[in-house]
Amino acid sequence: MPLIYINAPKGTFTRSAQNALAEEITNNALHGEKLPATPFVKSTTWIYVREYDEDMVYHGGKPGGTKVISLEINAFEGGLDASAKSALMAQVTESIRKHAGITGDVVPVYIIFRDVPDINWGVFGGPITLSALQNPDPDAKPI
Repeated sequence: MPLIYINAPKGTFTRSAQNALAEEITNNALHGEKLPATPFVKSTTWIYVREYDEDMVYHGGKPGGTKVISLEINAFEGGLDASAKSALMAQVTESIRKHAGITGDVVPVYIIFRDVPDINWGVFGGPITLSALQNPDPDAKPI
């Protein structure tokens, strides 16, 4: 159940590229957390894309930064081990390269992982756990 924020300058992604990127990241994140890709569990993964005017993106202390993209990935504590985080970093970076049309060896993507304890995840007025998502009710309807 990752909660992901993608921060990028306006125009970094076309709408269709943004949609494809969100689908890829969702699938990769669920796989990394070893969560089943059921319609319900998939519906618990939220991605927010925040676009900024270029003059609101600073690079080296100066406005008008290049296509520097950052991601904040919030996941259940224990849901992503070091190996899964490394794999997800590589997958997300490659997806951004493809969908932003970035060429060259350097892909300006910064990723921060936040490991959130179960008690700090609240959904619909109550807590939710990693275990509950790893073993969902097979009849659970998508959110």
